[in-house]
Amino acid sequence: MRPSPSVIVVKRLIDICIGFVGTGAFLFLYPILALLIKLESQGPVLYSQERVGINKRDRKAQGGWESEDILALRKSDVGGKPFEIYKFRSMRTDAEKNGPQLAAKGVDPRVTKVGWWLRALHLDELPQFWSVLRGDMSFIGPRPERAHFTVEFGRTIPHYQNRTLWVKPGLTGLAQISLGYDEGMDSVVRKTYFDYSYRASFSHFGSWARMEWWVLMNTVGYLLIKPRKEGDTRDLASLKRVKVLNMLAHAPRKQGNHKVTAWVKLDHDDRSVVLQGKDPSEITARLARLSARGLKTLEVCYTPRKDFDLEDLGFLVELAHGVKQVGGRVAVRDPSARVRRMLQEIHMDKVIDLSRPQSRVRNFMTVDVECWFHAYNLKEKIPPSIWHLQETRIINNMERILRLFNSQDAKATFFVLGWVADRFPEVVKMIASEGHEIGTHGYYHNLITEMTPASYEEDLLKSLEAISKHTSEPIRGHRASNFTIVPNTYWALEIMAKHGLEYDSSIFPIKRDRYGIPDYPNRLPHTMQLQSGAVMKEFPMSTLGVGNKFLPMSGGGYLRLFPHIVTEGFIEACNRKGHPAMVYFHPWELDEDQRRVSVGLVKSFQHYVNIHSLEWKLNRLLQKFSFGSISAGSEARRVKAMLKRNPVYIPSNMGLNWDRDANREAERREARDNPVIPRRPTAA
Repeated sequence: MRPSPSVIVVKRLIDICIGFVGTGAFLFLYPILALLIKLESQGPVLYSQERVGINKRDRKAQGGWESEDILALRKSDVGGKPFEIYKFRSMRTDAEKNGPQLAAKGVDPRVTKVGWWLRALHLDELPQFWSVLRGDMSFIGPRPERAHFTVEFGRTIPHYQNRTLWVKPGLTGLAQISLGYDEGMDSVVRKTYFDYSYRASFSHFGSWARMEWWVLMNTVGYLLIKPRKEGDTRDLASLKRVKVLNMLAHAPRKQGNHKVTAWVKLDHDDRSVVLQGKDPSEITARLARLSARGLKTLEVCYTPRKDFDLEDLGFLVELAHGVKQVGGRVAVRDPSARVRRMLQEIHMDKVIDLSRPQSRVRNFMTVDVECWFHAYNLKEKIPPSIWHLQETRIINNMERILRLFNSQDAKATFFVLGWVADRFPEVVKMIASEGHEIGTHGYYHNLITEMTPASYEEDLLKSLEAISKHTSEPIRGHRASNFTIVPNTYWALEIMAKHGLEYDSSIFPIKRDRYGIPDYPNRLPHTMQLQSGAVMKEFPMSTLGVGNKFLPMSGGGYLRLFPHIVTEGFIEACNRKGHPAMVYFHPWELDEDQRRVSVGLVKSFQHYVNIHSLEWKLNRLLQKFSFGSISAGSEARRVKAMLKRNPVYIPSNMGLNWDRDANREAERREARDNPVIPRRPTAA
C-alpha cells in the first residue's frame, strides 16, 4: 500500500534541502580524503556500486499474500530499481575478488588503515549526498543493499524485498543506527524487523514525523559514540538488547488466521466486530464495507500469535497502512512479553498502540503508600512510639512496584502517608518522576472514627504539607486510613473540601467492624453534595453483589485471598457493563521478607495470607486489563457520565440508614468530643 501523500511530499522536500547542504558543506573535505586514500594505497579514490532502490511493485497484487508466484519471483527479482552510489574507497582494490560478501566480524583484513577511520566516522559515505539530491536515495531510510544480496536474502527471509516497498533507501536509518553493520544472516533478519517498522511509520504523517525525528536525533548520538578498535561496529546498547530477543525470520508453519478486533460505532451504540483472515487487504476491505454501512471505525486491535515472525510483522505493517490512512487507530492486544519487547525495540510503538486496550474501560489502580508496621492489625504490637526503630523496607518495595508498572505501561494513584513523605522524600520523588498521581493518606494512619474534627484537620494539613514539599503537582485526592469514612465521620468530607481536595476514595459499601457503609446508595463513581454546599467526587471500592449481600473485591487482603480467576472474572464483568473497577494494595503486601509479628491467628491470617502471590496477580491484571490513575480515569467519557448521574446528599455527620448497634462506640466518642450533634434531617 502506498504511503500517505503528505509524507511523500514533505520527505522529498527535506531530502532536497539536506542533499544541497550535505553536498556543499563537506565539499572541502573531498581533496583531503582523496589525498589520504592515495598516499596509503593505489587505486581509485571513489568507487561506484550498484544498489537496489525504491520498490514500486506491490507483490500482494501479483498472486496474493505468500503465494507460490511470489516465492518464485523472489528468485529473479532484485526487489527494486537499481541505481549507482559513490563512496570513498575504504578497502583494498581486490577486496571482493571472490565475489560479494558481508563485512567480517572483528577486524576486517580487507579494510585499509585510512579506510578504518573513514568507516568509523562514516566519511566514506559523504558522496551519497549526491544520490540523495538526485532522488535515488533518501537521507533516512533502509540500508541500500546490493542486488546480489537482495536476491539471496529474498530466498530465505520472508518479504525481505518488501522492506523498501514505496520507501527509498537511506544514508542513515532506524536499522543502521540501532544495529550497526551486518555481521551475518541473523543481523540481516534483525535489521529487516527495523526496516519494516520504519516503513509502517509512512502510514500516517504524525507517525512518520515521530519516527523521522527520533532517527535524526539518534543519528547524531550514534556518530558521537566512540568506535571500537577491534571492529567496525560501535558498542550499541540497542544491539545488545535486540540480540537476546528471538527474532524469527520464519516460524514453523502456523495454522489459522490472524485475529483482528475492530471497535465500531453506530450512532451512540458501541460494538466490537471480530475479523479474521490471512491477508490484511481482506480485513481492511471488510472494515471499508463496515464504514460504507454507516459504521465508523474507532479502534482496531490486532492479537499477535506467540510465534511472531517477519510474516506476522509484515501483516501488521500492511494493517497499519490500511487503517491509519483512513483515520483509524491500530493497537496490539494481549502481546506476549517477547512480542511486546520486540515491538518496542523496533519502535513500532511510534506507529501503533502497545497499551493493550482489552476494553475501552480504564480501571483505577491505587496504592496506599505505608510501611508494614502501619497496618492496623499490627498496631497493638508496634505502636507509633517505636515506628522509627523498625526496618521500613519502603524504598525497595516502591522500586519494585514502579518497575512493575513501568514494564506494563500502567499508571496509578499513590495515596502517600505523610509520615512516609517526611522520612522518605525519595519515595514521593520516585512516584512523581514516573508520572503517577499522588494523593494523601493522612499523616499518622489514625482511624478517622477515633479522631475529632480538629485533630483530623491537623493531621490532614500536616500530610498535605509533607507531601507537597516533594512534588510540583497539586494533590487532588484522599483516602482515609482503613476506609473510615463512615456515616458518623461525614464531617471529614467537609474538611477535605475546605482545603481544596477534589475527590475522596474511602467509602467501602460493605459491612465490617471498623469500616463500611452497607446501605450506601451509589457504588459507582459519583458526586457528593455536602451539607455546606460544597461538591466532591467519590470513587468507592469495588464490590460484588451476591444475593442481597455485597462482597469486597480486587483490593488488599481480598485481592490476595481470592484466586486470580475470580478477581479477573469480576473486573471483566465490570468492564462489560462499562464500569471501571477499583484495585488497591499496599507496598508491604508484595514483601515476603518483612518481619513476621505474632498478632493472633485471625490478624496474622489477614495480614500475611498469600503475600507471596500478589505481585504475580498484579502482573496478570496489568497484562489483561487497562489501568490508570483516578484523575486520568475520571476524564473518560463514561466516568464523566457516571459523575453526573445519581449524586448523593451527604449530611455533615448523620447517616444513611446505617446500623447504630455496630457503630455505638463511635457514636459515644463523637458525642463526647462534639456534644452538639445536629438532628437527623426530616424526610420530605
